[in-house]
Amino acid sequence: MRVPLASTGLREKDIEAAVAVLRSGNLTMGQKVKEFESRMAEYLRVKHFVMVNSGSSANLAMIEALMRPATKEPLLRAGDGVLVPAIAWPTTVWPLVQLGLTPIFVDIDPTNLAMDLLEAQKIVDADPSIRALFPIHVLGYGLSGNLLANFAQSNNLTLINDVCESLGSWPLNSHAGTTGIAGSFSFYFSHHLTTMEGGGICTNDNAFADDMKSIRSHGWSRDRSDAHDWDRNISKNDARFLFISTGYNIRPMEIQAAIGLSQLGDLDHFVLKRRVNAQLVAATIEGSDIALVGSEVLTAVESRVGHSWMMLPLRIMGKNAQSRKSEIIAKLAMAGIETRPVLTGNFLAQPAIKKIVNLKSESGDFPRASEIADTSFLIGNHHDFTEEQVSLICSALAACR
Repeated sequence: MRVPLASTGLREKDIEAAVAVLRSGNLTMGQKVKEFESRMAEYLRVKHFVMVNSGSSANLAMIEALMRPATKEPLLRAGDGVLVPAIAWPTTVWPLVQLGLTPIFVDIDPTNLAMDLLEAQKIVDADPSIRALFPIHVLGYGLSGNLLANFAQSNNLTLINDVCESLGSWPLNSHAGTTGIAGSFSFYFSHHLTTMEGGGICTNDNAFADDMKSIRSHGWSRDRSDAHDWDRNISKNDARFLFISTGYNIRPMEIQAAIGLSQLGDLDHFVLKRRVNAQLVAATIEGSDIALVGSEVLTAVESRVGHSWMMLPLRIMGKNAQSRKSEIIAKLAMAGIETRPVLTGNFLAQPAIKKIVNLKSESGDFPRASEIADTSFLIGNHHDFTEEQVSLICSALAACR
């Protein structure tokens, strides 16, 4: 028996929903996408949800819209600084670089693996070029929307959220990433809800939602709420082929939306299963030098729903943490349990960081991110895991105590 890092998450009814789309002949973005967008907006309690082909594309589209909106003044301009965490995924950082912005890295809070706002405040105070805050809600641990919004407002920053890992997380009764102008989501197959690949953006801003619809489809006007206004004002162009913004082809397919619709009704059950798995693992390693990062929320009733546990981050405590980590990973591998780093570890230690021109920071400037990279790792926590697989995780960890 193996415990992989993830499972496809596809059930028979999801596959049947996909087959029905293939048989219909309606393959590209259409009615299923619209229905999925409506259901997601309802679930997240926001005005708009715009589906795209991946969470990475969602991040790219958000930054594009902030820099080149169709009707409003840009909120970001080339050269502006954007706060991002030192433990990050590449496609949170690369859209900033690709579109001429400057990522400003911030060390992390080891209790939630996300950006430390106390450190962020020191950086903002010293750098007037910073214009935006782009936190990642890491591995299901939803950050307080009020805390992020207050920080952004007090420092005159635009708040956007990377929520690709934290669907189903409801800190303080609002979904993670729904404050600020927008939040990105991913439906990759290892995540809480899968559309195989897929993603989207939530927002309460009407104009921003329209810009998302243009940007995902070459800059087209056709899906916007104000499409008729553009047609009236620019009569020389065929209204069916009117392009009013920059854009990409990052549209989703109907098959993705059909699978998403099939899964969405069971999302709460999926998240609950992951939470139960986390509770079992936390109980197994309690009192040892192996800590489950975020486990404190499991014992606070009002906080439990603020963590949807995409994976299980384990941190080795004590003086010999690095060597113990290697020993434990080896034992888990022998038991058939896969492991991986926490996201990319300290992103500034990655070779690709050399692609960022005029970067003012080095990996050593972020000691907590480096410590997490050295002493922590992830194991899978998919809702598809069987009782036997979860028992194997627990017994293997118990043997490592």
